[in-house]
Parts: sequence; C-alpha cells; structure tokens
Amino acid sequence: MGLEREIKELDRQIGERRRAAALARSLQEKLDAQKAICELEDARKKKRQDFLKSQDAIDANRDKLIADMEKQLQKSHAIQQVFVFWWSLA
Repeated sequence: MGLEREIKELDRQIGERRRAAALARSLQEKLDAQKAICELEDARKKKRQDFLKSQDAIDANRDKLIADMEKQLQKSHAIQQVFVFWWSLA
C-alpha cells in the first residue's frame, strides 16, 4: 500500500501547487509553479504505472497458484506394492 500513499501524497502536493499558482502574482512565479506541477504529475503517472505493474504481477502470481492447485487436485494417488518380506519365527 506504499505506492497508494505516495500517489495520494503527490495528489496533495499537486493541489497545493495549483493553489499557489493561482495566487502567484508574477508571470515567473506562475511559470515556476506550472513546471513544478508538471514534474509532480509526471511522478504521479510513473507511480500509477508502477502500481498497475505490481497489481498485474500479483494477479499473474495468483493465477499461477490457482493453476498449480488445480493440477494438484487432479493428480491421482495409487498404492503400489514394492517389497514383500516373509519371515518366520522358529
């Protein structure tokens, strides 16, 4: 859940930067704020992609485990006599 928290934190930072950009007085401040917003949005996009890749890996692993369990359930077990010992007490 670390990626989810990081994405939420980036969303919060983007919101702060947007508010700051709206309050900026000079054109340079607005430009700087927009650059910062773009950088944060790019970071958020990458985190989202990482999050989706992680989910895909988890789903693939789960599917493999399910398939392995199905194979185990389909196996048949048989008892086969391997050795016969005879002895007597005299």
